[in-house]
Amino acid sequence: MKLLVIDQDRDLVEMLASWLKTVGYEVYRAYTAERAKHEWMEHRPDLVIMDTALRDADMLAVCRDLRMKHDALVLVVTEGHDIQDEVRCLESGADDYIKKPFFPSQLLAHIRAVSRRARLTLERSPSSLVVVGPISLDSLHNEVTVDNKSARLTPTESKLLHLLALNANDVCTANQIVTHVWGYDGDGDACLIKAHIRHLRQKIEPDPSNPHYILTVPGVGYTLIRRSTDTTVEQEEPVRSLHALSS
Repeated sequence: MKLLVIDQDRDLVEMLASWLKTVGYEVYRAYTAERAKHEWMEHRPDLVIMDTALRDADMLAVCRDLRMKHDALVLVVTEGHDIQDEVRCLESGADDYIKKPFFPSQLLAHIRAVSRRARLTLERSPSSLVVVGPISLDSLHNEVTVDNKSARLTPTESKLLHLLALNANDVCTANQIVTHVWGYDGDGDACLIKAHIRHLRQKIEPDPSNPHYILTVPGVGYTLIRRSTDTTVEQEEPVRSLHALSS
């Protein structure tokens, strides 16, 4: 698996690169945004470990642009301690987030979790298409179409929407989401899940602030409603059942 490590701290990059090579990864380095662009397109990494605090560019914006050309998984590594910093990174498309300082075992666990997701994405068959009402998800190419309007998804968004679509009208709990999307058991990270749900809503909802498809079930999880354009009755029935679940 190919990794690209981007950080202006050269000593940290060299240390991480050397250590990651010892555990079997092919590692490339970048200390500036310009070098990161070159390495990203030259080596087409599977996963990018990136600090957003580079002096010469807005790395989240650079990341979004580069993913349009080569869609790598992105693990943000930062010294930010503000919860809003984490939310901002995840809403900008990062697949995972880890704060400095961290133990090598922590970083390795995050890398392995997102790499499992990458392998699952590559192993999906070309017919991996799920249709829920007006929503059509192509999880092989990470693309969703709603009412003939298409949008690109990150691998994490695609896997999350795939889970919700397969369980349309049923509630997916936080633990189920974490297990399916990130590949490990344990309590769901509410902030992490919420950020990706919000990003999905921005791509599929007519009005993301008043969701029509992806609904929150307070204290339980999330559900994707199978909407029909035929009758109001068909649309309201699942919502009533959700109110019962959340009460």
